[in-house]
Amino acid sequence: MFRNKATAFACAVLVLLLSACTSPVKTAELSGHIKVVGSTALQPLVTRAAQLFQQRYPYVQISVSGGGSIYGLQAAANHQSDIGDSDIYADPALYPDPNLTDYIVCVIPFTMIVNTGVTITNLSSQQLTDIFSTGTVNNWKQVGGPNLPIVPVVRPATSGTRATFRKYILGGRDEKGQLLQTDSSTTVLETVAHTPGAIGYIGLSVLNPNKQSSVRAIAIDNQMATANSIASGRYAFWGYEHMYTLGESNNLVNAFLNFMFTPTVQQEAHKLSYISIDVLRLSTVKPLSNG
Repeated sequence: MFRNKATAFACAVLVLLLSACTSPVKTAELSGHIKVVGSTALQPLVTRAAQLFQQRYPYVQISVSGGGSIYGLQAAANHQSDIGDSDIYADPALYPDPNLTDYIVCVIPFTMIVNTGVTITNLSSQQLTDIFSTGTVNNWKQVGGPNLPIVPVVRPATSGTRATFRKYILGGRDEKGQLLQTDSSTTVLETVAHTPGAIGYIGLSVLNPNKQSSVRAIAIDNQMATANSIASGRYAFWGYEHMYTLGESNNLVNAFLNFMFTPTVQQEAHKLSYISIDVLRLSTVKPLSNG
């Protein structure tokens, strides 16, 4: 397990370069089925990639479903899926099999969202801690908003997004609030949209296709979830998106994983508000102006 994001980032770039240099699989005769489960934050990109892959290879079927990052890791580790998607790294203490292989396909920015009845546009990390963990802030008027009870929407323990939020925003503290029973990014969005005073967190990949819904993204410590703010170190709520396999993959799975690194899929990632590893690497070398 990587000790910090800088180390992880260097390894992610290496994985990307090695994938780009891998000899292409002969795909003319590709057929069969791939099962992918796990992260709902990565699900939009993998679903789109599966559609494009199946258009190229009509004898291939790819099923993509959610369930959460922990579910994805467990499914891959137990041979219950071909690929397990995750927002977090596989802890070697929990997943000790050395044949569990990590493919880092992109970076995902996460964002806080609030119901449109909430007028504030920014919260500090401390205020978020006081809302989600200590409970000392329980009305929006305490942070400059309307006189309205705050309803924190909390994701279940299977959520990699939740794990990232707890680690980088709450400093590892536990959460309090309205606990969802299933890990679904769209459920978070819908719950916040239909609950007065609600606040929650999702990936930008889920928010942006649903801009018509009754939620608003807000800043953390006066920073929005952009490539610039992430690359410069001003925004901490983000993570790498992983696709895990166990053991030696067959030609079909290898071909699909290689496809995830192609310009075709990486362009789709950009459209869906993910950040390609290469773009973030270039931005880190020379930070861009704040966007």
